[in-house]
Amino acid sequence: MAGFHIKQIVLLLLLVCCAHAHTHIRNLIIDGKTLERGQCIRPYESHFNYPVKGVDNEQIVCRTTSMSASSTDMCDVKAGSTMTIEFHEEEDSGSRAIEGKHYGPCIAYLSKMTSDGQPSGWFKIFEQGYDSSSKKWCIDTLNANDGKLDIEIPGDIEDGDYLLRGEIIALHLAEKKGGAEFYNNCVQLTISGGSGTATPELVQIPGVYAEDDPGIYFNLYDGYKSYSIPGPKVYKAGSVAAVNPKAPVNGDTESSSSAGGEDDNGGEDDNGGEDDNGGEDNNEPTTSSSSRKGNGSPPDDDANPSPTDDDDSKSSSPAASTKPTSSPKPPCTRPRRRRRNVDARRRIAEL
Repeated sequence: MAGFHIKQIVLLLLLVCCAHAHTHIRNLIIDGKTLERGQCIRPYESHFNYPVKGVDNEQIVCRTTSMSASSTDMCDVKAGSTMTIEFHEEEDSGSRAIEGKHYGPCIAYLSKMTSDGQPSGWFKIFEQGYDSSSKKWCIDTLNANDGKLDIEIPGDIEDGDYLLRGEIIALHLAEKKGGAEFYNNCVQLTISGGSGTATPELVQIPGVYAEDDPGIYFNLYDGYKSYSIPGPKVYKAGSVAAVNPKAPVNGDTESSSSAGGEDDNGGEDDNGGEDDNGGEDNNEPTTSSSSRKGNGSPPDDDANPSPTDDDDSKSSSPAASTKPTSSPKPPCTRPRRRRRNVDARRRIAEL
């Protein structure tokens, strides 16, 4: 019973001491220049540093009721550059980023803006959670760095107008469902200089989080050793564009391994019936697979290659690719069929 009262007292003290320990994105730093408070940031509400509660709350998008692009300046940013968003409790830039016990992750998303200033779909470009080796949270890093959080803009996205959504999820009350606190603001950017080849997977906000996600419904007071950041994986420049061409190559490799290397190229297995006897198909490199694997596929996609994949990739040089695959078979199969026919005719003549 005494333990119950102590827990309630501790929670009450946390609520009292941290009642105003909130935060907001106060300003940006672009190309080394610190901008004024609120510049290029969607308008603050009157309680500008209060959290959003509930994963389905519409305010979880930008923590504002003003979603018109015309009410906010646009800031120019180069694709591939790094900009800084700066969190502070109060309007004063000298205030701390957030109360030190509001442990939780820092996350950033990007979305192309529609013509009326709405987000069209979000993809994650940054996350930092809990480091089990140092036992530090992103909040610790943020406070140690005067609220500054560096965000890299992918270099392969399309040029255009974007919303950058910076977010802190405070977990000090998240041992109960619905207790997580979301501190998020949206920044309006005009991004230029990108290659336009990016095809990141998009998510919707609200919609990306659920109240029972392990990273949303989380007990800070239960001896945790790890933490799973909610939401999709971080998109890095080139990651999706490099993976998509790789997918059909993996499929081709699997089908050629199971059916014999010559099926896709020569079709000899089904027509001649000689391949099972000669056994030469499995030793020939698959030209279509090896040539695709040589076209700029990143090392990460081949982290666990099969022995067959390794051999194929080594055989993808110009010298190897010119090695005949199906042409030797007709000269060595058809004469044998003709000899069998001649022998049969001789036996008939002898009779």
